Amino acid sequence: MSRPSPTLTDWIARWSRRPVLAGSPADLVRPLLSFNQATTGRDGDVELLVAEHQGVWLWGRDDRGAFVERENTPGKPWMPTGEDEAAFWLHHAAFEFLSSHFPAWRSTNDQTEDVAELLLEATDPLPVGEWRWPASRQRMRHREDSLAMVCDHGGLFWLVVGGPDEAALTWADALAVTWDETDSWREHHE
Repeated sequence: MSRPSPTLTDWIARWSRRPVLAGSPADLVRPLLSFNQATTGRDGDVELLVAEHQGVWLWGRDDRGAFVERENTPGKPWMPTGEDEAAFWLHHAAFEFLSSHFPAWRSTNDQTEDVAELLLEATDPLPVGEWRWPASRQRMRHREDSLAMVCDHGGLFWLVVGGPDEAALTWADALAVTWDETDSWREHHE
């Protein structure tokens, strides 16, 4: 008998390691936003929902109910994220945990596709779409309580992993990846 897929509430509780009150997906995730920010307003037929912290990227929902994203430049077209409401907000929650909430993290930039494949093979896809920010192709992955983000910058890759504690990243430390951009363990022990 298969187990049911985790809900947004389950994922947030797993990453935060504390109970999460029930609520709509937006109500659960908006309080987590610290790198990106909740926003309001309209841009044509799109209700604005989230803005990247420097204002360079926007996410919203169009009048047909599709979740969309685009560069925050007048005239740039809105592009579908391919996500339903739960996946859209799960994606934002995962990004926020990786960028702002996890006490343990590693990152490296300008890696080859072979190095990116090591991370992809060691993780499972998070049930979200692929965004076009902060790279032309951003994939969100997970392994137990930890998260991984693989960003393709036209053949060079930015790799980020994070977890609720250092023990959650032992699998990432075992990979043949040099975490030379940031490393929370090194920052606290060297």
